[in-house]
Amino acid sequence: MKNGVYLTFILAITLLCCNTSTSKKDLAILTPETQIDSTITKRQLQRNGFEKRSVLFVFGTKNTALETKYRTLLETASKAPQQGRFSIATTYKSVSELTAQDKANNVLFIVGTPEDNPLVKEFSKDLPLNFTKNSLRFNQNTYNKKQDIFSLMSYPNPENNTLPFSLITGNDANAVYNFLEKQLEQSGRRRRGFYFQNMDYEIYRNNSKVTMGDFNASWKVDRKVHFDYSSGNDTINKTEHFNIISHQKEMSPSKVSQLATTLETSTTAILEFTNTTELLPKINYHIYKTAEDKGLMLGITEQAHFNTSDFSVHTIINDKYRDNYIQKENDLIIQKVLGTSKSLTLQRGLPVYFTTQWQRNGYKYWVGRLVKSNNTLSLKELFDNTLIENESGLVVDCMSAILVDFLLKTWGKSIFLERYNTWQPTVIEIKQLEIGWKTHLKTIADNIPIAIKRKPYISYLKGFNFAHEGYGIYNGYLSRKATESLTKQKNMGANAVTIVPYSYIRNSGDTDPTYLSLNKSARSENDQGVIHSAYEAKQLGMSTLLKPQVFVGRGWSGDMEFKTEAQWQKFFKYYYKWIRHYAFLAEIHDIEMFAVGVEFSKAMLTHQEEWEKMIKNLRGLYSGQMTYCANWGKEFETVSLWNELDFIGINSYYPLSDKNNATDEELNATFEDVKTKIKSVYNTYKKPIVFTEIGFRSLNAPWKLPYSDGDNNIFNEEHQDRAYKVIFNGIKDEEWCRGILWWKFPSYLEYRGRENTSFTPNNKKAEATVRKWFSL
Repeated sequence: MKNGVYLTFILAITLLCCNTSTSKKDLAILTPETQIDSTITKRQLQRNGFEKRSVLFVFGTKNTALETKYRTLLETASKAPQQGRFSIATTYKSVSELTAQDKANNVLFIVGTPEDNPLVKEFSKDLPLNFTKNSLRFNQNTYNKKQDIFSLMSYPNPENNTLPFSLITGNDANAVYNFLEKQLEQSGRRRRGFYFQNMDYEIYRNNSKVTMGDFNASWKVDRKVHFDYSSGNDTINKTEHFNIISHQKEMSPSKVSQLATTLETSTTAILEFTNTTELLPKINYHIYKTAEDKGLMLGITEQAHFNTSDFSVHTIINDKYRDNYIQKENDLIIQKVLGTSKSLTLQRGLPVYFTTQWQRNGYKYWVGRLVKSNNTLSLKELFDNTLIENESGLVVDCMSAILVDFLLKTWGKSIFLERYNTWQPTVIEIKQLEIGWKTHLKTIADNIPIAIKRKPYISYLKGFNFAHEGYGIYNGYLSRKATESLTKQKNMGANAVTIVPYSYIRNSGDTDPTYLSLNKSARSENDQGVIHSAYEAKQLGMSTLLKPQVFVGRGWSGDMEFKTEAQWQKFFKYYYKWIRHYAFLAEIHDIEMFAVGVEFSKAMLTHQEEWEKMIKNLRGLYSGQMTYCANWGKEFETVSLWNELDFIGINSYYPLSDKNNATDEELNATFEDVKTKIKSVYNTYKKPIVFTEIGFRSLNAPWKLPYSDGDNNIFNEEHQDRAYKVIFNGIKDEEWCRGILWWKFPSYLEYRGRENTSFTPNNKKAEATVRKWFSL
């Protein structure tokens, strides 16, 4: 795997990830004294703000009590623990204390209503933002509710456009203060510094985002990145226990009625089970059309989640999740009537126990699959809260539900409810339950019919590694822009796509057991993004290879090596838990192909038996085509586990020449030598070989070191195109080759503009070459 950029942290305050196209010169750090003749770029502005390493909060209020609250809140924020080299100091002043020098020489965070803080109007003069009494108007839309809040991040300071300012304002002074207090509390809890915001501007109503977007290079509202959810948030049904609220999409009356019946049926079952007679507050049940919409509005993209503070549930209902329920309202109701449990397993398992179509087939079906494939959790593991927090939610939830089922059959309901809140078994109690537990699992596996899936036929693969390049939700895997990108790939002739969710390890010798965490951030390559892009690819007639990868912050996955065998076993234990989650996800959503690993050269060459063991266990859980993506060179040429897999994957970055001006004849001749090595592997195993990665940047002589920047950064699309043609011509009519998946194609088509030196052929000369060859 190439060196690259992977978002491993989110900078505090105004230092947000910028998605605009910038050149190398844009990365230069400017000082406030730098003279800017043209409009400053977003990246420049954010970098300048970060270099200041400080922010000055400027609040304004005419209310003495509110001023005291502001000073207390901001004093607490200023004393919050800092986070290493990304720490940012904070100070604060009332607007009446501010000097002209303060305004020009600081990164400012302005807070208050326009009536209380004159800096609000003064600094927003270049924005499409106007104020009247008790209302604000942004981009020609009026927001006149008392709780409406306008939040702006990182806009040029009119007193010094080399520095950013941020702004929180609204129609009511107390509402503005309460919003800031909540944001500081949440950002501290999430360890994201003093403030976190997904987009350049966001407008909130009753603490929910209703409008948001980004500015373009001219600091105007970018119409392509503007989202308005201020209408269509309607209550479409009311039942005894639920207010059903639909966001942006009407559901048919029959579907609404069916949903209401399902909700009330499970609620009644829970209330009867818990012997609850008290009247529950009504649950506000919010429905979203897509994960993108839910993420943009709430900053949470999970299929469903619940909130105990306002007794609400937020869930996505669409074709991607058809007949797939996780019913988080069950969690909410159970926590309300029973409280929490000291055992995370019982707390997570009881709601799933009442979810009849959990992950389409029900939790008992999936437990049967886990049992038969030797992928269950032991009782000891199930009562280890730390392990449960770091294990796959798919594995944990169905195993937790079957544990609840087992305990209810063993103890009866009365004892179970009596022990629910506080019981944590001793070692002796676990041992006493163990025999019955194993018998219960076996009975489940024996009595649940397991569907035998026909392994999908994979034709000659033509496509790309689909890169999650956008971290703004609206431009990542789960977005409409991702669907647009997939559609372009299909129109180029692609019949396959590779989806690449990442995990992160600090360095190649890291032995921290929690390093292989599942990516859950709303802005990252999370499960919802994988599901969305795989579904959209299938709708386009494309098959999907799910290829989870490990990004190493300092190093490369192929260099991962440990000093002791105990450390090696620890690595394989946690890697397997991580990769098993994606195999489970792929099985639930019928993803056609799965990669068990990518470029673990030393781990593969020294511990091949561990990989064979993993493959065997994953085979029982995942029924599609399985491969491993070996790194070019020694790993690919000498590894011998290919008989365990359906096809051979090679990530091919063999250099084709060390010359800057190599001729086509020289490049072709070298690739003939490369093919000889590939054919040797094919002749040994007689398994089809797929280029699971191969690529060239659009810069001078990309054939020298295809996996890196080389020694230059000069845009050269002709050289990229020549390298593409060498590969295409070389693999034509080769019996061993069953496909090519180029590295890479971005999740949004505007990625880095046209003249960029990245791997993508999008909008470059190589695109025409791809179209021509893919159409053959």
